[in-house]
Amino acid sequence: MSLILPIPQWPAADQTMWAALFADGGPLDGQGPLIHLRKTSRHTLSLRYGQWLKWLASTEPSTLACTPVERVTRTRLVQWLSSLDRLADMTRLMLVDGVLRVVMAAAPGRDWSQETKLRKRLKYHAGRGLQSRKHGRILSSAVLLEAGLELVKTSVPRLDHSLFAATDLRDGAMIALLALMPMRLRALAGLELGSSVIVGQDLILVSIPDELSKTGQPWEADVPPQASAALRAYLDSARPILAARSPSNIPSLWLSRHGNALRYGSIRPRIARQTQRMTGIRVPPHFFRDAAATTLARSSPESARLIRGVLGHKGFRTAERHYIHAQTIEAGRDYASLIARLKENRQ
Repeated sequence: MSLILPIPQWPAADQTMWAALFADGGPLDGQGPLIHLRKTSRHTLSLRYGQWLKWLASTEPSTLACTPVERVTRTRLVQWLSSLDRLADMTRLMLVDGVLRVVMAAAPGRDWSQETKLRKRLKYHAGRGLQSRKHGRILSSAVLLEAGLELVKTSVPRLDHSLFAATDLRDGAMIALLALMPMRLRALAGLELGSSVIVGQDLILVSIPDELSKTGQPWEADVPPQASAALRAYLDSARPILAARSPSNIPSLWLSRHGNALRYGSIRPRIARQTQRMTGIRVPPHFFRDAAATTLARSSPESARLIRGVLGHKGFRTAERHYIHAQTIEAGRDYASLIARLKENRQ
C-alpha cells in the first residue's frame, strides 16, 4: 500500500491551496508564492505533503475536515515523526520541511515559531548524521580525477570486443569531468551536445543553462585539459558505439548501453560503483562537490576563496566556512613545523 496520497485524492481544501501556491497570474493578478519552483521540485514537494496527508488519513482522519494550515501543529508533527523513526534523520527533516514549506507559503502571517524550532532541531541532528556518513568518503579531487582517467585508459583497449568497455569509458569520463567541474547531478544528466556542450577543435565548453542550475544562474566554463582528454576519448570512441544501438539521434551527452539518454537515476549508482571499484571507497556524485571544497581548503586559505566560483554558489557562506577551516589547517601545519624545529634544537 502506498504511503503517499496522490494529489487527486487530497481534500478539496488542500487541492485549492496547492493550485493557489503555483498560480501563474499576470503582473496585476499576482502569482503564487511557489511559482518559482521547477517541475521536479514541485513534484518532490507534492510527494512529501502527500505522505503527510496519508498519515493523517490513517491516524486522525477527522483532521482532514480542518483547513490545511490548522492541521499543522508542532505536537502533530512530532507524532508524525515518531512514526518515521525507521528513517534517516535527513529524510525526516526533508519530510517535515516539505510540509512546512507548503503551509508557511500558504499562510505567511501565522506564527510558525514552534514548528520552525522543531525543523531547526531536526536540521541540527541531520547535519551531524550527514557528516558522519561522509567521514572517510571525501577523497581529494586529484584522487577522483586519477580514478576517472585510469578507468578511461583501461577501457580503450577493450572497445572492439566489449560493450561494457564503452560504458566503463563513459563512466570514467563522467568521473574525470566531475572531479574538475563538480556540477550537480541534474546538470550533469542534462548535458546535451550542441547546446550545453560545445566541442571545438581545441576546447570543449560546458554551458549550464539557468533551468539546470539550482541557483537559477547560468554557468559556463571550459573543460580543463586533464578532463578534456577523457571526454574526447568518450566522444570519439565510446559514444558512437552506444549511439549505434538506437535508431534515434539522441543529443544527450551521456548515453546508456541501449543508446538512449542515460537517466538521472542511473548515473548516481554507476558513479558510486565505479569509484568504489577504482579507489576502494564508494563516492556518490554529490560528494564530488565536497571533495572540491575540501581539496581547495586543504591547499590554502586563499584557494578556499575559489570555492564559490567552482561550485556555482550565489553566496559566500560555504566558501567562508572552508576558508576558516583552511586557516585552522594552516595553523596546525605551522604548529607542527614549530614543534619539529624545537625538537631539532634540543638534539
